[in-house]
Amino acid sequence: MPVLVRIAAHSGLVELVDARMVGRASIMQDMQRQTTRPRRRKDRCGREFWSLVLAFGGLISWYLPTAHAAFQEPGANAPSFDQLAARAHAAMDDERTAEAIRLYERATALRPSWSEGWWFLGTLAFDSGQIVKAHDAFLHFVSVEHEQAGPGFGMLGLTEFELKDYKKALAALERGIQLGLGDNDAFTHQVVYAAGVVNNLLDQPEIALVRLTLVANQEAAAHPENSEVTVLADTDLLDAFGLAALRIEKLPGEIPAKDAAMVRQAGHAQVLIALQDRATAGVELKQLVAQYPSEPGIHYMYGVHLLKEDPLSAVEEFQRELAISPHHAAARIQLALEFLRTADYKQGLKYAQEAVMLAPGNFVAHVACGKLWLETGDTDHALSELRTAVKLSPGSPDAHFALSRALSEAGQSHEAAQERAEFERLKALTDAADRK
Repeated sequence: MPVLVRIAAHSGLVELVDARMVGRASIMQDMQRQTTRPRRRKDRCGREFWSLVLAFGGLISWYLPTAHAAFQEPGANAPSFDQLAARAHAAMDDERTAEAIRLYERATALRPSWSEGWWFLGTLAFDSGQIVKAHDAFLHFVSVEHEQAGPGFGMLGLTEFELKDYKKALAALERGIQLGLGDNDAFTHQVVYAAGVVNNLLDQPEIALVRLTLVANQEAAAHPENSEVTVLADTDLLDAFGLAALRIEKLPGEIPAKDAAMVRQAGHAQVLIALQDRATAGVELKQLVAQYPSEPGIHYMYGVHLLKEDPLSAVEEFQRELAISPHHAAARIQLALEFLRTADYKQGLKYAQEAVMLAPGNFVAHVACGKLWLETGDTDHALSELRTAVKLSPGSPDAHFALSRALSEAGQSHEAAQERAEFERLKALTDAADRK
């Protein structure tokens, strides 16, 4: 049974963990198969992944004392760090997991800065279903590893997900993605998928779709001969896409039976969009609207799809969505931005202000409102909305750019230049991340 399925069986985890691993092998098993150190054939998965990190990151030297030093009798003295480390490695090589965990605990207690030991302790504990212990180990790992902490943040996020601490999980997963997760595709896919699922659960479906699109494209790249068929066969990914596209704040394992078919169909269409098969996606979305004309989220999803090629029809779909879901802030934001594009500022401002009232924490609503106020010549209201947007999302290049423009219009050239510089800095970071 794969590692994470065992963990799910022990702790009753959310279906995500179980479902994602069935049929595709565990993170740790995938790491083991992709090792670049064949001479360590018996090494457990966590150790082999660390060897990958070492090979590409040059973090720390691989250390194992000689066999004589490793296994000599310590006599009356307590074992040294080197002896404990060697015995822990040997126990891990021989798959004596419980013993290896105890030895790594003792070794890291003697040398808390030993990041390699914390990594092995965390992966072994994770493998054996000791999630709290794994979480503690990865917390130590990211606190002492300063060269390549990204994989540790990824594993920390996965443990926090399994502990159902979703806000902390999201922060750790996103931090791992930002720092880089290494070269193991299976591990990267699992972390990015989890980030997508949790983003949607915590009311950030747009970011969720970005993360899930990355997973879909990576899966497609790994199977160039039948990429679309392969990705569409991943039903867990379809369900995650469907939830995000319909803006349903649930985990894939929590989809009500009555909504399962609808969510799966929506996810199927959204995967086609992610793979740039927009024509087929459009046909499926029409069928989805015809089949579920009164379900929340359906018309919004179709409207988003239509925006680029048929904006007038998109506006109609967003308005249909509002008739079904009167408190749908995202549909109002889309309408506000479309009326901004067509210079219907009065109509756009109406929807933008309603969106701000419904979703005061949504920075895009404030950006749309600020831009519309600016177009009407009201720089004071524009600055107020755009400063709020920047405060809500200081990492958004678009918010800083919009604020810089409003400041320039208001004659505040010095602050405008600062905001423009921040926009350029964040844009460069975003472009660099996209290239990865």
